[in-house]
Amino acid sequence: MDIAFVGQLVDSMETAVLQLEQAVTSNNIDQANKLRTFIFDLHMQIGVAIGGRDV
Repeated sequence: MDIAFVGQLVDSMETAVLQLEQAVTSNNIDQANKLRTFIFDLHMQIGVAIGGRDV
């Protein structure tokens, strides 16, 4: 497992969650949907990096 890579994914997810909160607060639906997709993709990548398989 590449700890540095997983750390970067987690940092990216943290930033994306904060941006998602701002998009929802400002009612920017298009941006919120893009961020949700991005966060889900990061979640999948973290699962693969940690478990070595798709989750």
